[in-house]
Amino acid sequence: MAQSYQSFSGLVYGNTSYSFNKSHNNSYSKSDTDVLLLSSQYFFDERHTLGPLKEFDYINTNSNVSASISRQSTKATSSDYLNASSDSNSNSVSLGGEWITHNVIVGASYSHHQSDGKVNEFSYDHSGNRYTATLGYLVSDDLVIRANYDDGGDGDDSFSYSASYNLQLADTDYVGFSYDVDEDFDIHNLSSRYFFGFAEQSYLVIGGDYTLDNSDNFFADDYWGVNASYYYDDKTSVSVSYGDNDSYSVGASYFISNNYSVHAGYNGISNDNNQRNWDADSYYLSFSAQF
Repeated sequence: MAQSYQSFSGLVYGNTSYSFNKSHNNSYSKSDTDVLLLSSQYFFDERHTLGPLKEFDYINTNSNVSASISRQSTKATSSDYLNASSDSNSNSVSLGGEWITHNVIVGASYSHHQSDGKVNEFSYDHSGNRYTATLGYLVSDDLVIRANYDDGGDGDDSFSYSASYNLQLADTDYVGFSYDVDEDFDIHNLSSRYFFGFAEQSYLVIGGDYTLDNSDNFFADDYWGVNASYYYDDKTSVSVSYGDNDSYSVGASYFISNNYSVHAGYNGISNDNNQRNWDADSYYLSFSAQF
């Protein structure tokens, strides 16, 4: 029996450790970051699960509002730039929503960011705002197109365009496709997701994405990634992912009841080209409630 929900809230704690080394001059930099995030989203109409309590339609057709608040603290050291040592904190608050009527989608979001810290003996305090807007159209329940605007906060504003298509298969099974491109049509991203059930109350998700980057950015590079999730039943799942830059992740999720769940995961990345070596390790723990 499918469950239905309208509100989704979560509390997440995450930690990321990062290190970067240059072998030719023995220089290094490293940092440790803690993040705490509280978020909530409310849909004006019920969303029905596809079996697993985490899975819903590939394309959302319901108006919704959301809010989040987060705090991040980072300690970093570096042998470059006069052996810099820094300690920083940042707080952010975000509000957003989408209104869908007569197949037209109008969305907007606002976020306020404030940060302060100290680099060696130099102290700083900075705040800023960021706005985004979306105008889209539901061609059908299985096809949506969007134009997105981002004022960039303190940076340059930009536009992007996207489209998503859902190919519905038997019962709740589907194959979803999403395409995103920037305003200059330099950076293209194509992703896909295949959700299907098998055996009794078991489900599998197989996904992948590819990014083609033709921009003039010095770090521009094509990128691909694959991921998979296995649902033992409608409440228990494990997931894995791998990217061609040697990034990987593992995670698990368990619903204590139909309304409350816990999640845990680990993400890692390592890159060594004989001249520069950098590693990042992060993990997260979260608690969610949906009604």
